[in-house]
Amino acid sequence: MSGKYKYLLIVASLVALTVIAACSEEQVPTQEPVEFQPTEAVAVERPDSEPEAPPTQDVSAGDATVGQELFNSNSISACTACHSTGDNKIVGPGLLGIYERAGDRTSLDADAYIEQSLREPAAFLADDLPAIMPSFDQFSDDDVKNLIAYLKTLK
Repeated sequence: MSGKYKYLLIVASLVALTVIAACSEEQVPTQEPVEFQPTEAVAVERPDSEPEAPPTQDVSAGDATVGQELFNSNSISACTACHSTGDNKIVGPGLLGIYERAGDRTSLDADAYIEQSLREPAAFLADDLPAIMPSFDQFSDDDVKNLIAYLKTLK
């Protein structure tokens, strides 16, 4: 066997192994999940104003704690495998401040932008990132609301 054919055989083997590894069903997280620990707001008394009524919880807004659990969940291919909750890039962009940035990227509001990014990731692909994020059609509307509520906390 000549050197040229050995080289081609090695290259073909490496390509096949790369394709097999990329198509693997098992997700391996690349970092430890960060536990969400919200801080309590400090009440400020304002003179010359009437007391405000306590805010009512908007049930359509989602639950940030449930969203964080979903974000870190290995059963749904953890978001943390590709995204940090800081501003550093792993495979995909860091998600610190994503809610504020999302409202400025298109004519969609931030909620609609994030939902479309989850369901159709290629719709808003950044130039410097690979098009490898899977679509998350299995997320229910409540799952999406909970994820968005969690992403809002990453400021």
